[in-house]
Amino acid sequence: MFEQTARLIDLCRIYGLASLTKKPARYTHEVTRRCNLYCPHCYVYEFNPLYQHLDRQQIIKDVGEHELSLDEYETLFEREKAQGCRSLFLIGGEPTLRMDVVEFAYRFFGRNITLISNGLIKIPSDLKFPFAISIDGGKVIHDGIRGSGIWQRIFENYHNDHRVQLSCCLRKGTTDQIQSIIDDWLDTDVFGASFFFLTPPKGDASPTVLGEEREYAKRELHRVVDEYPHFVRMTHHLVDLLFEGNREECPVFRYTKWYDYQGKEINHCLLGINADCRLCGCISPLYLSILSHHWWKLVDKRMIDILTLPRDRKQCRRRGER
Repeated sequence: MFEQTARLIDLCRIYGLASLTKKPARYTHEVTRRCNLYCPHCYVYEFNPLYQHLDRQQIIKDVGEHELSLDEYETLFEREKAQGCRSLFLIGGEPTLRMDVVEFAYRFFGRNITLISNGLIKIPSDLKFPFAISIDGGKVIHDGIRGSGIWQRIFENYHNDHRVQLSCCLRKGTTDQIQSIIDDWLDTDVFGASFFFLTPPKGDASPTVLGEEREYAKRELHRVVDEYPHFVRMTHHLVDLLFEGNREECPVFRYTKWYDYQGKEINHCLLGINADCRLCGCISPLYLSILSHHWWKLVDKRMIDILTLPRDRKQCRRRGER
């Protein structure tokens, strides 16, 4: 209870202070643009018009030569902390390829850092912060998207890790995987799962979920929210927001500053400069929308638990609990 209260206070400081001062208190760093997978529909490579005609290996080599050093991150983190930064979100590429930066960020910001990973590299157990692991479906579907044997490696790394929330991207043809993901992971120790849609590039909506399949996904998500309240880390209100789409300026920019792998501030979505915001399927703006426009929804115990339950001890969810 004490740790959950402390986390709630942290969130009030991070997002409440940003609302009052109009100064972001959370910074996002693309610590690398390199990756150890070759996934289709990758925001960094496949949806980036700057890389449209370039070889993937050449891109990886080039960005690797221009990443910030650990000394540069030390200077950067010290300056950001002095400016009021209280939380970090580390992204890639694959951020665990810069585990030196992850460990260093934890020294500066403790539990108030997070990241999203493909799960191939095990994050040391002494780093007590929450993070997300990408899962695209059951074993067959996930391996079909990410590569043969990838699902099993992720499962072996993280099936007993309470820090993990599964980040499940639904794309065209995979909405029938919602139940499969739950069945695969329910009897493990992960914190739970959340679902969102792939955001397509402008001019090509074919990779994402539309029409009747989208309506099916909505019914399924509302169903699993009811049936698995201790595993599906969403509420009915979050599901409804997911299907409303982006109707205004993205709230992310009110609460965070974003920097690329060279330390340059960027003013576009982490999904890329070519992302079609009208079909935004990202879940991050939904949480921030609740904080900024629907704050009374935070009175709901389930939402408070989603945002604040500590994940460094086995008190989040009993094994197999629905």
